[in-house]
Amino acid sequence: MGSMTMQPANKRCLTFLPQDMIELILVRLSVSNLLRCRGVCKLWDGIIRDPRFTMAHLRQNAKPRPLLIFHREMTLGKLCPSEAVLFDEAWSPSTWDVPVIEPDDFLCASCNGLVCLYSSKSTIKIANLATGECMHLAKPVKNTKGDHFSYYSFGFNPATNEYKVMHFSPDKQLHVGGSFSEIQVHTLGDERWRVVRTTQVLSLNSAKHSGVVNVNGAMYWLTEDTESTWLRAVVSFDLKDEHIELIRLPIVDFENPAFDNPFRYQITEIDEKVSVAAVQTRRDSNLTGKVQIWTLDNMVEQSWSQKYNIELLSLQVLGLYGDKIVMHSLSQHIYCHELASQSFTVEVAKLVKLLDFSPRLDKNMQSYVYVKSLVRLDAYKKTGIVHMPKRKEGWKLKKWEMWEHKLSRLEKLWRSAYGMQQRINVNAQVMGVAFNLNLPAPPDQVNLSCLELKITKLFINWINSF
Repeated sequence: MGSMTMQPANKRCLTFLPQDMIELILVRLSVSNLLRCRGVCKLWDGIIRDPRFTMAHLRQNAKPRPLLIFHREMTLGKLCPSEAVLFDEAWSPSTWDVPVIEPDDFLCASCNGLVCLYSSKSTIKIANLATGECMHLAKPVKNTKGDHFSYYSFGFNPATNEYKVMHFSPDKQLHVGGSFSEIQVHTLGDERWRVVRTTQVLSLNSAKHSGVVNVNGAMYWLTEDTESTWLRAVVSFDLKDEHIELIRLPIVDFENPAFDNPFRYQITEIDEKVSVAAVQTRRDSNLTGKVQIWTLDNMVEQSWSQKYNIELLSLQVLGLYGDKIVMHSLSQHIYCHELASQSFTVEVAKLVKLLDFSPRLDKNMQSYVYVKSLVRLDAYKKTGIVHMPKRKEGWKLKKWEMWEHKLSRLEKLWRSAYGMQQRINVNAQVMGVAFNLNLPAPPDQVNLSCLELKITKLFINWINSF
C-alpha cells in the first residue's frame, strides 16, 4: 500500500479587520486588558488612547464600586498611613498596589476613574488609580494653615468634556471661617485658578460634613439657610456656566419623639440623580434608627420623591450601590444588604459581612463611588506636572489584609518582650534571684490567639511596672 500524503486544505486567512470592528471588540474589554493591548500594535494603541474611545468605554463599562479611604491616624500607639480599599465585582476588598496614594494623602473626590488627593504639600494631585498616571496641581492658597481636604472637590461636565477642581475659600472675617462666599475654580488644561463669587454666604461646615457629589455636569452639596423657613438647602453649582442655585430639601417627618429633629442629612447620588439621606438618631445615644432617602425628580419645580425608607438597627449608611446598601457597625465591621423593597428593615440574618476594618476608626473613614477608566492626564500637561507610570500595563489590586497593622505591632511587642524575658532570666541566674517568667516563644508565623494576646499584654504591663 502506498503512503498517503495529507495535503493541506486551502484556507482563506483573515489578515485585516476594519477599524470600526476592532473598536467594537476592544470597547468590551476591561481596563487592565486594554492597557496590555496597547502594546500589540500602533493601531490598537492609537484606538485605546483616543479620548472618544475612552468615553465610549467608560459609558459602556462603568460599574460603580465602593471605594473606602482610611485617612492617616494614630491607632494602638502607631501612626497608620492613608489607605484606600476597593470592593471588586465579587464584593471582595482589595487595596491598590500603586504608589499614587501616599501615606499622608487625603481623598477629596472621585470622578470617572480619577481621584483628587490632598496633602500638606503645596500641590494637590489628580490621579488615575488604574493606570497610575498622576498630575500635580498648585494649590490656590499659599498659606495652607486652616486649609482642609474637604474644601476641595472635583467634577466633570459632559456638555463641554471639561474636568474642574473646586476649592471653597473660607471667609476669614465672617463666622470665624465657618462660611464662604467665593469658590476658586481650576479647569484642567488652564494655567490658573479663577474666582467665582456666590450670590450669598454659604455654610462651610455643612459642605464639610455632608460632602459634595457630581451629577450630570453639576456639583451639589448642603448648606444652612437660616434666612428662610427651610433652614437647610441643597446648593447646585453648574460646571458649564458656573451658576449657583439653591434647592429646597424635601419635608421629612419620622413621627417618633425618641429621635432628634432636625435630622442629619447626607448628600449622595442614586441612578444619576441627586439624592439626600435623612438620618434619624436617638436623643439618648448616637445610634441610628431610620433613614429616608429622597431623589430630586425635577430641579426647576424642586420636587422630590421618597426612594427608600429603611430601618437600620443601629448601623451607619456608607452608600447605595446598585441593588445593595453598604453599612458599618460600631464594632468596626462593614456589611451589605439587598435593597429588598422601597420600605424594609435590615435583617441581621441577611447581612453579608464584607470587611473588618479594625483597628482603624470609623470617624477617619470615608466612602466614595469609583469606576475604573482609561481617562488620560497627559493631555493637561499645561495645567501641572504629569507623572507617567513606568509600567504600561497598569496597576493591579492586591488582597487587603485585615488586622495587618495590629498584628504587626503585637508581633513586634511579643518578640521584644520575649527577648527581654530571656535577658532577665540570664541576669537573674547570675545574681541568684529566682524569676518565674514563662512567656511562650513567638512562632515563625504569628497567629495571635486570645490567650497569647493576653499573656503578651500581661507581660508588657509587668515590665512597665519596674
